Amino acid sequence: MDQPHGDSTGTWTDPAGEQQWQLRLALDIAGLAAWSIDLESGEERWFAGSDELFGVQLGPGPLGPRIQAAMMPQHRQEAAENLARARAEGRGFTQRYQLRDSSGHQRWMQSKAQVHLIGDPPRRTLVGVTRDITALVKSRGELEERAETEAERATEIQELAGSLLAATTVDEVAGAIAERFFEGIDAIGAVVLVPEHGKLRALASSGAGVAAGRVMDGLPVTAAVPAARVIQENRAYYVRSHEEFLALSGGDPHRLLSLTAARSWAMLPLSRGDRAPGALILGYARRHTFPIEEQTLLLALAGLTGQALERSALLQARIDLAGAVQHVLLPERLPEVAGLRLAARYLPARDGVTVGGDWYDVLQLPDGRCALSIGDVEGHDVESAATMGQVRTALRAFAQSGKDPGEILAATNTLLHSLASPLLSTCTYTVLDLERGELTAATAGHVPGVVGLAGGQTRLLAPPPGPPLGVLPDAEYPNHRQPLAGVETLTLMTDGLLEGPGLCLDDGLDLVRAAVTRSAGRGPEQLADALLAAASAVDHRDDAALLTLRLD
Repeated sequence: MDQPHGDSTGTWTDPAGEQQWQLRLALDIAGLAAWSIDLESGEERWFAGSDELFGVQLGPGPLGPRIQAAMMPQHRQEAAENLARARAEGRGFTQRYQLRDSSGHQRWMQSKAQVHLIGDPPRRTLVGVTRDITALVKSRGELEERAETEAERATEIQELAGSLLAATTVDEVAGAIAERFFEGIDAIGAVVLVPEHGKLRALASSGAGVAAGRVMDGLPVTAAVPAARVIQENRAYYVRSHEEFLALSGGDPHRLLSLTAARSWAMLPLSRGDRAPGALILGYARRHTFPIEEQTLLLALAGLTGQALERSALLQARIDLAGAVQHVLLPERLPEVAGLRLAARYLPARDGVTVGGDWYDVLQLPDGRCALSIGDVEGHDVESAATMGQVRTALRAFAQSGKDPGEILAATNTLLHSLASPLLSTCTYTVLDLERGELTAATAGHVPGVVGLAGGQTRLLAPPPGPPLGVLPDAEYPNHRQPLAGVETLTLMTDGLLEGPGLCLDDGLDLVRAAVTRSAGRGPEQLADALLAAASAVDHRDDAALLTLRLD
């Protein structure tokens, strides 16, 4: 089957490509199918390994009703009830059932599904997998099946632990909670709550925990909900019934029990030492006894979650510190220059942690001309930031002389060489003389700029390059002059905006020129945003600085 087929409410997904065919073969060998149902629109998506889905021939239209029709009557009703509960309560399910395939043979199947919020805007979606367990039921029996289930559970718990250990951001921790907790511990819902400014914040929720998480989000940390008590007392509670829930919280003033299908809960502190920086609440569909070995496992997983959240908090602190340093080193605001509209952006490196060496500056000279500078110091550490500060300060000081850009760069180069800086620094220094209608620029090994012309045309601003600053004591930097007639915009940037994995500088310049053309007639702010979007599309890794201007 080479082409996908289906209609507006059901799709058989069969994309071409080597990896997709390998996936089909793997699903076929494993006897698995993956599927999802949009609970609002009813749209289905099915992924399987062959043209027959467990003996039911594929074809146009939704597959779910055809599979239900092949089920034994007693199982068909259970499937309909499970789907109805998923729509009404956000409740997942696991169901075993028999169906009669197109050859008349009976098969045993098992489907497992959960409700997640997927997409933008989020939509309630039932996500599941189905496998053929006929051979398992017939040949291995319940004992062997239980052993297999435990082995799968151990694997899933191992994968969950690995995800938590690898998580470095709050979003990654939340993703591990939402996507992996259910498989390992048979819960139907999860909520992670943390205290923030005296209130509870629902950091992540999934399944039957979504609705409860929304209600608890924003409640005071002293609210009459068990999660608040877990955080305050830094201890776990294993709640086996609604009655125990009511006793623990002193009632149910926020009507949480009416929002969930859970009947038992594990309420675990995300503790580190004597602190509980949050709570992990897990809900179970049936009464749960929580034997001591399971409590030990749950506390270990909660501890890993707490460590992951603490790591992400420390990382965020480093990111905030790097941002604060960068903010101090870059201009707080751009000057107002008659006849020009200016915009600037700084995009941190992908890891967001290190202090970059990219910078920009705008200066109105004593004679009324406007000077623009942009540059890049190699490295991503405090030394890079310090060197960047030296270059920017030197350029500002020498600019007051009113000399041409080549002379300003030469003076800055001499100073940096005398300081014996080990870091390479590139820079483009440009002066706009609006009265004479002329642009003059010089560059110290920096990437070209892009000039936007009337009608969406572009050309590069690429002065004859001199060496990077501080390398040669007597380096020369030729001036390049061009008229401003017909010029609408000017874009100066660092190479972090242009280069990404698998993208060379020339291709990056082509992308920038295309973005400038598409933004013809727009202001500098819109142009800057368009260029940042282009940088994100190429998966940029390095930090990047950007200056855009429009001539009025």
